[in-house]
Amino acid sequence: MLNHKYKASDLITMVGLLAIIYGFGIATLVVPDKEFSEDENRYLQQKPKFTIQNLVDGIYTAEIADYFSDQIPLRDLFVGTKAVIEIAMLKSENNDVLLGSDGYIIAKQDYPSYDECDKNLKAVNRFAEALASDETKDVQLDVAIAGRPQDVLARYVPALYPAEEYAERDFSHTASILEANSIDILTPLGARADAGEYVYYKTDHHWTSLGAYYAYVEIMNSWGLTPYPLDYFTRETVSEDFYGTTWSKAGMKWVGPDTIEFFRYPGDDTLITEIVDTGEKLDGLYDRDYLAVKDKYSSFIGGNNGHVRIYPADGSPLESERETLVLIKDSFGHSLAPFLAAHFDLEIIDLRYYKLPAIDFVKETGADRVLILYNMDSLLTTNSLAMLNLGLN
Repeated sequence: MLNHKYKASDLITMVGLLAIIYGFGIATLVVPDKEFSEDENRYLQQKPKFTIQNLVDGIYTAEIADYFSDQIPLRDLFVGTKAVIEIAMLKSENNDVLLGSDGYIIAKQDYPSYDECDKNLKAVNRFAEALASDETKDVQLDVAIAGRPQDVLARYVPALYPAEEYAERDFSHTASILEANSIDILTPLGARADAGEYVYYKTDHHWTSLGAYYAYVEIMNSWGLTPYPLDYFTRETVSEDFYGTTWSKAGMKWVGPDTIEFFRYPGDDTLITEIVDTGEKLDGLYDRDYLAVKDKYSSFIGGNNGHVRIYPADGSPLESERETLVLIKDSFGHSLAPFLAAHFDLEIIDLRYYKLPAIDFVKETGADRVLILYNMDSLLTTNSLAMLNLGLN
């Protein structure tokens, strides 16, 4: 009798497991694939095309694994459940995201290779040489490298994670390769964070508007120019429910949201932000439509675009003899641009999307200065700055 009950329970378990496996398999095939995850702010892997060559090269197997990982039904629920289990087991991380103190969640970013970084920095060096050799106009080039959250927020990471060691290692390496003038923004922002100031978002990898302000101060001071004091700006809270990409990756759904502020100043609403890629023009520096969706950070200058131009409208109180600044940036430049626009006409390019020679762009815009702003993660993991080599002899 006991043996009969035991076998019956085995059968029930087996049927249940098979039902779950086949149920998810059928659901994966039947439920339409999602193209974009608003929660993670990224495009999801689509069903890969099978070819013999892709199979031999290992491309197909890698893409099919990513496809099932991205498209599995109830994926967000599984990620969140895993996070709860990991923390309950006294682990301080999930999905390579650290559960820090004071509500911070911080992506682990430790890369064993400097291959991409060196390509990027050598391209910057070559670009700087090309600018310096142009006898028609003396254009100043500066580089500012923003820290990763783990670099700036070292006081908030779990005790055993060597954040300061990684920051010292990676920034020392970049200094050994980079020949162009470098503006230190890591040290002052780290000091502000150590003092408890809200300079980086708690759920995202970007700096806050306050953090961008302090970076602006360092940049202006390095140029011998006077930045506006903090009390010159009116701080407008535009969102109190911003959940960034780190929050989406972590699955730690109990972590609270961030606040987004716009630092307003007299005349900023008379500036025109022109997204040259599409021809769209914004009155002012912000696209408030993004505040209604998850990707609220894209409200700064309209988000990711290849070429953005910011200049005063006719009759603007900011309309005067202004220098032209070319800003070559990753997404950290979005929240910095409003501060720089108080002083300069801006020509902004993102080399992930802008595919024409940057050297020609600088000449055609009549730039007086060039600022390259990238965060350390972009330097280490992408090769977009290598695009600076386009058009160079």
